[in-house]
Amino acid sequence: MTLVLNLVTIMMYFFFSKIKPEMQVFGINATYFEFAIIGLCLQMVVGTSLGSVSANIYNEILSGTWSSVLLHFNFLEYSIGTTLAGVLLSSVSIFLAIGLAYLTIGFYLTITSQEVMLILLLFILIILAHMAISMLFAAFTIFYQKTSNLISLLYQLTKTFSGVVFPVTLLSGFPLIVSRSLPLTYGLESIHQLLFSPTLNMDYIFVNCLIIISFIVLLGSIAYGMVFLSLKNIRKNGKVDWY
Repeated sequence: MTLVLNLVTIMMYFFFSKIKPEMQVFGINATYFEFAIIGLCLQMVVGTSLGSVSANIYNEILSGTWSSVLLHFNFLEYSIGTTLAGVLLSSVSIFLAIGLAYLTIGFYLTITSQEVMLILLLFILIILAHMAISMLFAAFTIFYQKTSNLISLLYQLTKTFSGVVFPVTLLSGFPLIVSRSLPLTYGLESIHQLLFSPTLNMDYIFVNCLIIISFIVLLGSIAYGMVFLSLKNIRKNGKVDWY
């Protein structure tokens, strides 16, 4: 069902693009559909990486297997494994969406091997940044034995303010501050620059990569510390058994 909804969303924005198809007024050398499909495909996997770690731990709690998992628990390995599994599955939506757009709408992009490598690097950094955020929510799940509604809120903020369906240049004031607080904004802007700009601005992409890496290091460190404290708390208070 999720796959079908993703494909319907892609087609919906194709028809939206017919209302105002050109993006040059925003400094983007592409049609609106070309702009939107990149962000829509990325937000499919961002949603998965945001909730994967927390959701898997919560499922372990509900199924009663959490106490046995804790015997040989390596949080970093667990986070990477669950995130990769979710991202690989959700990536199917990306290939199907782009394939459908190519076959039915004639959508295609011409990119060089260098651009492909840079896009892969940005994709990995985007996934790692959102995995770090998911690790923060995992600490909450471990401590309180429940999931947080903030995951859905953050996903909607990311989808709305990070340049997925409209350019960040349209934002000002508080919405722009929110946008600049989201790692996807920097990754998506760099990918748009790679795909749609006539010249390759490596300095711009390098700076954005450094910003995303800063998100990863900062959020990952905080998350790791919070999970350590949460695990210490549940073991100290004997809560593991009644999970």
